[in-house]
Amino acid sequence: MRKVLFATTALVALGGVSAASADISVSAANEFKYKSWSDNTAETGGTNKNSFANTTSYKISASTVTDNGLSMSSYTAQDGSTGAFDDMGFSIAGDFGTIGFAGSEAGDKFATATDVTPDEANTLTTASAALTALPADEHLDAADISYLSPNISGFQFSLGVTDTAGYNDTSSMGAQYSMTSGDTTVTIKYATSEKGVATSSATAIEATSLGLVFAYGDTTVTLGQNTKSMGSSYDYTGDAVGITHKMSDSLTISAYTGSTEDAKDSTHEISDTGLGLAYTITPGLKLSVTHNDWDLKDASA
Repeated sequence: MRKVLFATTALVALGGVSAASADISVSAANEFKYKSWSDNTAETGGTNKNSFANTTSYKISASTVTDNGLSMSSYTAQDGSTGAFDDMGFSIAGDFGTIGFAGSEAGDKFATATDVTPDEANTLTTASAALTALPADEHLDAADISYLSPNISGFQFSLGVTDTAGYNDTSSMGAQYSMTSGDTTVTIKYATSEKGVATSSATAIEATSLGLVFAYGDTTVTLGQNTKSMGSSYDYTGDAVGITHKMSDSLTISAYTGSTEDAKDSTHEISDTGLGLAYTITPGLKLSVTHNDWDLKDASA
């Protein structure tokens, strides 16, 4: 009985120390999604082209400032689709910039994706994952550890690296410059990464992302060009543009369109156009709708 009492006392004392030294917050989100689609693939084996999906996620975050002014933060998160707290990250920041680890990395921070709708409502899946280089997506890999510079008169840069047991290490870098005149902000972004493959004789996967973002009042226009290549296998270039407009405090509309071509395969082309809206019914409850029209042509699909 005394052992139980001592253990309980120690746990309470430890909890008191943790709460006193850091700001801790817990947040949660719930999502119900309905998807319906049509395409030229035959329905077989009792399958149909609609689905339900439910997700509940939780996130625990903590932050503190040390005596010498360093800001430290960390988080762990659970996604209902995986059922485990398998997402985490932490960072250390100061006048020198920010060092990020795992989910808090910034190696791919300045890549530009133009799929500005609440979701991408396409179902493009093929036998080869390489065929799904969608035009509105960026293709940079995340880093295990990164460095993000402080904002210097609108200019920032980042460096990232992933070190694995084989040859598939990844290095990434990027930068952006933002300028503001009146109600207009223009941002130029660039990012690149190179990922090794399983053996020393294989070809690395290279990706680049170039973006230009115009923000004026409640309207934002994003132009992006994203590439992904691997030796003689494929050399994709995707060009796309996205636009969002805040109609009111409750309603935001969005749209994007783009296409991807493969310099190694003249028959390959992906086109994708999305329209979406997000409506806040009441703070904490949101309805979103996305419609996509897409097309894939390839010698093998």
